[in-house]
Amino acid sequence: MLIVVYNNVGSAGKVEGFVEVTLGLAPEALVVISRAYGAGAQTGIPAVSKKIFKSGGKLLVTSTLKDAIELTRPDYVYVFEPADRGSTEEFNPEDVVKALNDGKSVMLVFGGEAPGNPLVDQELAHKVVWVGSKDNIGAQASLAIALYEIKRRLSKAVE
Repeated sequence: MLIVVYNNVGSAGKVEGFVEVTLGLAPEALVVISRAYGAGAQTGIPAVSKKIFKSGGKLLVTSTLKDAIELTRPDYVYVFEPADRGSTEEFNPEDVVKALNDGKSVMLVFGGEAPGNPLVDQELAHKVVWVGSKDNIGAQASLAIALYEIKRRLSKAVE
């Protein structure tokens, strides 16, 4: 199972955009919104809840990333951060595809607001990685690149 997490987000528009990308590239994924606050919690979550429900998708809302991990029990957790915020290597989508094909669950965690994922959340990861660029390209761009690369490789595996 693929689990896609938007962590530490306060913008309703960012929550909605994040879910649009996820539904477009990985509609089968469990979407988790953790540590939402402000408009992200008050208007963003109700809006995406309706959209996900209508699409037949799955949504989980948690107070913390730790709660999301405890509830979903993923085999692997990848936290996405730019190099200056703690990533140690480039994301390898082949690892995720192999895990998914082996029946494992993989959680991809993206930080919503600057400075991204707090260090305490990064410590919960198996790997802290960057994708697309070592620089900060934003959660939605990182999400789109990661999901596209996973989807492309999964499609090739089916052929």
